[in-house]
Formats: sequence, structure tokens, C-alpha cells
Amino acid sequence: MKRILSGSLTHLGPPALMRLLSATATSGVLELVTDEGSFRMEIDHGWTAVPPPDQLDAAGRILSCVEGAFRFEPGDVSPVDGPSLSLGAFADAVRSGLRELDHSQLTEIEVERLVAGEIVELAQSATLPNIHLLGAKPPANPLDDLLQGLADQAPEELLFAQVGVVAPDPRLWRGALENEWRRRGWEVRQIGKSGDVDLAEFDVIVVHQAAGVSRGGGSSKRLDLVRRAREIEPPLPVVWAAPLGDPLWVHELVKAGVSFLLPVPPGDGGEIQSRFVEDLTLVVDRQLRSLRPASRSVLPPAVTELVDALLHEADSEQAVGVLLQLASGHLLRGAVLMVEETAIRCRAGFGYPLVRGTQALPRGLSILELVIRSNNPTIGIDPAAGGSHRLAELLGLEELPSATAVIPLGIGASVAGILVGDREGEGLPDLSELVVLAGRLGGVALHS
Repeated sequence: MKRILSGSLTHLGPPALMRLLSATATSGVLELVTDEGSFRMEIDHGWTAVPPPDQLDAAGRILSCVEGAFRFEPGDVSPVDGPSLSLGAFADAVRSGLRELDHSQLTEIEVERLVAGEIVELAQSATLPNIHLLGAKPPANPLDDLLQGLADQAPEELLFAQVGVVAPDPRLWRGALENEWRRRGWEVRQIGKSGDVDLAEFDVIVVHQAAGVSRGGGSSKRLDLVRRAREIEPPLPVVWAAPLGDPLWVHELVKAGVSFLLPVPPGDGGEIQSRFVEDLTLVVDRQLRSLRPASRSVLPPAVTELVDALLHEADSEQAVGVLLQLASGHLLRGAVLMVEETAIRCRAGFGYPLVRGTQALPRGLSILELVIRSNNPTIGIDPAAGGSHRLAELLGLEELPSATAVIPLGIGASVAGILVGDREGEGLPDLSELVVLAGRLGGVALHS
């Protein structure tokens, strides 16, 4: 990274900016320009020299500004001569030190002396989180019995994508395919011949005609089903899997509003059927992903460019470490969970006894699926709920505090992971800045 990067402090406040530069161990020169003045510091692999006492009070006021601009010029700088501090710890300590002082009762000299002493003490006592990375190898299908237990005892704590299936021959939809889709967090619900159902209950419809002529019996009712699905707001996706040898019939399907036409190959067994099931699964997965809303909190281009530039050479483990270091500025405990096709797996964290955890949970737990499907964070949970207990077990705990945050990680509408964190029972601070920045960082880390 050699380009000079600049942007507005309105989109990325000084403490978050400094924690980001610290976590990525970046070197260069950072300049902040605000109504309170300007501040310049040289950064050597995420560390900076302790400013003179007479500059610390002004630094604190500048770091508390929410308006202004930053300019970061990457490159090598002279090694720090004298006491040095982690840039992230320095930013947090400046703000903490200033909050504790009553400026109205102190002279300017007393403020400088007290701020200087407290800031250095706070920053030097700050420690980086002890991040624990778990194995990258995914486990086998996790805890099918756990899902069954919740289904029996607390079905309201499960959230499965509802896949409605219209199929004259239901054999394919019983057994292996149904079980595999359930592991993905999808529930197969067969729709009878009449098609007289409330389509608002479904997330996607699959019409499957394995053999016979293209139109088949009941074609008018199925076309009517497609039209009804398109009238829902937002429209309900319909996947039509059938022989497609009749061009006129294909034309009618397209006009009716079918979302995807998947030809059914001749034959109904062995490798041919396996490929068809694989293709059908991919198509349904894409349709379900298309329903997810994009994150409402979007980083401006300047901040996106900064994040991507700082992480452009980082591998997945390094990027996850940066994300957790950034989160440690707001949370006392945090963990990154990876969203996989058939599991949600703990990847890394700090503060939680992860080695005691189960390492993976099945898809379908509403406490996590709501965040994945809505792309919105959940701030605060019910510790007594069954899903919360399962999440606590994943992190090695008996119970999570009610003040726990569950934050989606990803880019746009693609949620690749989840950040879970708390302050060991203390109230949570304002996490809006972390939600936006962690979403982008998580997207880079978990997609790399």
C-alpha cells in the first residue's frame, strides 16, 4: 500500500481510525484536522511516541471530534525514540483520561500534568486481547440431536427457510435430500395438488416434475401458483424443475414469472440424479440469498478504500485478528463465527474459554439465523432461551449475559460470519461504528 488515503471523520471517528491502524500494524504518518486544531503523529507498525505533556490536552480534544478529516500517508518512519504506546491504546486512554477530569476546577497547567500522567498510565496498562484461533477444518454435520431437542422443547427458537415443494412424485423429497436441506437450515414443506396455501408462509417455491410431457397434468393450477407468487411483495421466487422440450410451454412459464428454469435430465438414479440434486440445491441457495437485504449501514468509499488497502496483503487469519483487535476497543469478550452451508462454526475469539466450547452449531437457530437473514445486528438477548444456551456452549460458557451483541459480518447482502461479544455483564456502549466497520472487515476476512 503506497497511496495516500484520506476521508471524513464523520464516517470514521479518530478512536476507531487509530484502532484500525494499530490493529493492522501499519506504518506511516497520520494527520487529523478538526475545528479544535490539527494533530500529526508518526506510526511505526501500529505504535507511536508519547506526545509531550503540553500537547496531550489538545490531542484529547481533537480525538473527541466527530467532524473533520484524516489523511494517512503510508510508508516507513523513523523508529520511535523514547516511550511509545500502541496507537489504539493511546486513543482510548486519551478519551478515558479526559472524561475523568473536571476542567472547570483545574488550571491549564494542572490539566496538562494530570492528563499526561493518566494517559500514559492508562495506555501502558492496556493489553492487546489474547486472540485464540481454532482449527480451520470444519467438523462433520454437527449436533443433529440438538436441533431435534429444540424442535421438541422450544420450536419457536428455530428459524428455517421455508421451501414449498409441488411434486407429483414425492420420493425425491423424502429422506436424504430433505435431511441435507434441513442441515442447511431449510425446511421442505410439500404443497398438495390444489395449491391452496398461504404463499406468504414460504421463502421459495420449487415445482418439480421429474418425467412426462412438459405441460403435465394440472398445468393451469401450477401457472396460477406462479402468478400468485409474483403478486406477493416482495415477489416469492419460484424454481421450475421439469423437462423443457416444449418451447411454447417454456414461453408460458417465463410469462407467468418463473424465477429459474432447471431442466430435469433423463433418468432418475445414480450420478445423473446426484448432479440434478446438486444443481437444484445451488439454485435454491442463490434464490434464498437474493432475498437477504443489503446492510443498511454502508461505509463511504473513502473508508472502504482504507479498510481494503490496509488488509490487501492479509490472509484470513490475520484479517480475523485485526477484526477482533478492533472489537476489543468496545468489548471485553468477542468471537468470530463462520457461517457455513450446514454449520455455524467458531473461528476465533478473545476472552471466552473457546477451547471448552462445542466449536460448531447447526443451522436453524433463530438467535443466529435472524441476524444472517436480516443483515441487522441483535443488541441484547434472552439468556434463558434455549438458543442462547447453545450459543453460550459454543463459546465455552454456561450462560451469556443479556447485554450481548450479535453482529453480522459481510459485504452487501452476503453474511459470511457473525461477531458475538459482551462486556462480561456490563452494559454495552454505542456499537454503531463497530457494526459498520466490523461488517466490512468481516467480509474481507471471511471471504479471503
